Amino acid sequence: MGKDLSELTEIAKNFIDERDWRQFQTAKELAIGVSVEANELLELFQWNDGKELDKMLMSGDDQELSRKIKNETADVLFACLAMADHLNFDLEQAFTDKLKALGDRYKKEDVKGKVVKIPEYK
Repeated sequence: MGKDLSELTEIAKNFIDERDWRQFQTAKELAIGVSVEANELLELFQWNDGKELDKMLMSGDDQELSRKIKNETADVLFACLAMADHLNFDLEQAFTDKLKALGDRYKKEDVKGKVVKIPEYK
């Protein structure tokens, strides 16, 4: 069974504290870290056809790329967990609140199966 976000946040917190990295952390530095890690993930997809890449990844044809994607995705999650710990907020609750807000904004009966941009949807 997997761990919930509060357990993962505690693991990240301990990892940071065991290395005495908290002294280098500010919300700004952590936000930069989230962006950098997300862009390292994005770079793995650059210049590739999305549908072809999906087929290849879902079929298991490129184990090395799959490994890199998992690694970079985990880096993004770690950076988000570090931000939640630093600013002392419950990431699980923030995620739940965000999903509710998105659900209120994008009613499934209105947007199901449609690509909708925020300015177009009222």
